[in-house]
Amino acid sequence: MGPFTLFAAASLAIQGVTALSIVPTNKPFVRRAWTSLSLAERKEYTEAVICLSKKPSMIPAGQIPGAINRRDDFTAVHINQTFGVHLDAVFLGWHRNFLYLYETALRKECGYTGYQPYWDWTKSASNISAYPLFDGSKYSIGGDGSYDPSTGDYDLGSYHFAHGTGGGCVQSGFVTQLELHLGPIPIAALFDQVLPANWTLRNNHCLRRDFNVPVAEQFTNSTSIAHLLAAPDIGEFQSRLSGVGNAPPGPHTAGHLQIGMDMFDVFSSPNDPAFFFHHSNVDRMWTIWQSRDPLRRQFALNGTTLNYDPAGAPIASLLTEENWGVLGKPKTMLELMSNHLFEFNYVYENMEG
Repeated sequence: MGPFTLFAAASLAIQGVTALSIVPTNKPFVRRAWTSLSLAERKEYTEAVICLSKKPSMIPAGQIPGAINRRDDFTAVHINQTFGVHLDAVFLGWHRNFLYLYETALRKECGYTGYQPYWDWTKSASNISAYPLFDGSKYSIGGDGSYDPSTGDYDLGSYHFAHGTGGGCVQSGFVTQLELHLGPIPIAALFDQVLPANWTLRNNHCLRRDFNVPVAEQFTNSTSIAHLLAAPDIGEFQSRLSGVGNAPPGPHTAGHLQIGMDMFDVFSSPNDPAFFFHHSNVDRMWTIWQSRDPLRRQFALNGTTLNYDPAGAPIASLLTEENWGVLGKPKTMLELMSNHLFEFNYVYENMEG
């Protein structure tokens, strides 16, 4: 289905439900870069994350014993959905709502008055530890992990990367107060398409990071972002964003890799608060790309509902329904394609890329 057909189908669907006020009338809220927040605003955010880690899980007792608190709920849902929401047509939309649900939990359950900030990768590419989000101060989300020489290197298809400057537990920032209960899950599970039998069990561990500046400098610099936003269609945008097969890692993959360890676990990466800043910027990239040609791009989809788009997998459409377990109600892809329709009503502070 081509982009014009998708746009027409979406337009018809929208016209059929305009009485339900799917176009928000309130002023959109603004997601800002972490560096635009005052120190007080940054502190309010980190305190809300701590608050969420103290709220009990909403997952039915006994279903996932390792889900102890509300942060665990987000990690558990992400683990459980991984095989259907990465490297496929629903990746961007599913994560758009996942981010919105996390932002909503911070606000409604923990009194946070702001919105989910984003991490502008280009501003930290040359020195991750100097960037205010990761500088280790009390106004950051913590710094690098302690150096662990036993940390292995990273292999991504035909690309090999030496491990970074950490590998151990994060020693600074509010994240030292967080105990993780789910994961890690071996990357082999992604290729086998089978979760370990014990993935639901509690596994207490610290948050680990392994900052990797060479990866950041090469794959999340301004040139990389310009290349991403110059993608001519949604299929190419998705390929440039993540990188698949023998392609170099795109900014999405490189963002996970440059933080490393828990953040690089494709299943349990929401364990690291950096995940939500990272995916806020992923969503910003998609929003910018869509805005540059909304007629062709706003409702454009390409691919299936399974990782790597295997032959015979269901083709994604605007009527494809996605779910987020205990986190929120199911939604169709149509409801996920715009930042200013249905439940969504937000913009980003910087829409230039």
